[in-house]
Amino acid sequence: MPIDDLVEQAMRRWPSVPAVFGWLRLDRRGHWLLIDRGRPGFDETLHGQGSEITSPPILDFLGRNYLGDEQGRWHWQNGPQRVFVDLDLAPLILRVLGEGSGTRLSTHTGFLVDPGAGAWLDEAGNLFLQTSLGPGVVHDLDLAQLNFEEDSATEDAPPTRVQLGGTWLPIGVTGDPARLLGFCRRPRA
Repeated sequence: MPIDDLVEQAMRRWPSVPAVFGWLRLDRRGHWLLIDRGRPGFDETLHGQGSEITSPPILDFLGRNYLGDEQGRWHWQNGPQRVFVDLDLAPLILRVLGEGSGTRLSTHTGFLVDPGAGAWLDEAGNLFLQTSLGPGVVHDLDLAQLNFEEDSATEDAPPTRVQLGGTWLPIGVTGDPARLLGFCRRPRA
């Protein structure tokens, strides 16, 4: 994904700005949350989930400058500083647009993506994909818009294929989608 020109200029001008960890979170529904650990009286149990960021210009800036690195850590490039993101499920939360063979996928950051060659279900029933922009999970409220094919011979078996656009993708099962798809949920320095 391309980032803003002003962000690239700031990165060149100040190449050694330390990265930040542990204060930006992406929840399972694609909401950005600010965790203000430096606040007096901060208690991880009470305040560790964070406060939702709702400003449209800030959300737009976050979305345009959100990237993954070679270690599978995802970050917001805030000018010259990388702000690494704690992920509840995956780096990209995928919304389903349309239904049936006409479905398309959009990221929580507003980019259309193409699905890869396969899909995976975790133990909780979350549907993960490796998309053209990186690993993602289908928003749980959008799963009903997708066509799934199940093995009719096995009762209570997970679906074997899912239709995205005009393509049927095989579905595997994984206990560790982060490892399988190569992303880090809790990046640290």
